[in-house]
Amino acid sequence: MSDSGRKVDIVAAAIEEAISTGRWPVGSKLPPETALVEELGVARNTMREAVRALAHAGVLSVRHGGGVYVLAASPVEGLLGRRLARGDVLDVLRLRRGLEVEAARLAAKRHTPEDLARIHAAWNAHPGHVGGFTVEAGMALHLSIVEASHNSALIDVYRGVLAAVTDSLSAVSVGPGFHVDEHRPLIAAIEKRNPDEAARAAGAALDTVIDAVERSLS
Repeated sequence: MSDSGRKVDIVAAAIEEAISTGRWPVGSKLPPETALVEELGVARNTMREAVRALAHAGVLSVRHGGGVYVLAASPVEGLLGRRLARGDVLDVLRLRRGLEVEAARLAAKRHTPEDLARIHAAWNAHPGHVGGFTVEAGMALHLSIVEASHNSALIDVYRGVLAAVTDSLSAVSVGPGFHVDEHRPLIAAIEKRNPDEAARAAGAALDTVIDAVERSLS
């Protein structure tokens, strides 16, 4: 690899690290090119090549005249998100079901007090408690459970499907009866450290979503 190629890789890695640590979260706009060049001490062309590489990987979105935005927290997330965005809504939901069942099983075994606090915070903040429902709030709750699995590979893949799942559910109506209380058995099983019960509850919760989407599409 040439010296210029190594510099591009180093800059791309620095940007990825800033994204993964939350300095530039998904959806945020990167600082202007001049500021990034000065901060990282590289040539403008090197910065542009690094941004182009991350855009190709689905991590960044270059909006001509509008700046550069973060699309995903990692290349894995970006590439999966791009692929799944083209998928059938039910196919994406069934993939999500498989991931969440295993995540719930692991969360029941591995969760920490801090994990439980985050799960309860997401659950209590869900507008379903007052009769409403938003896809984003539901996904925040499920993500908190997946993160409690402490399986980095599973978490990376799940985050990769997150945008596609959110977009898919936003495109259809899940109809009445979809309520946050359906997650109560799942959270209780995780708290009791019962992996099998947690897996069953996670599967049941996702089956409710899949059934509702199937009805809305029929």
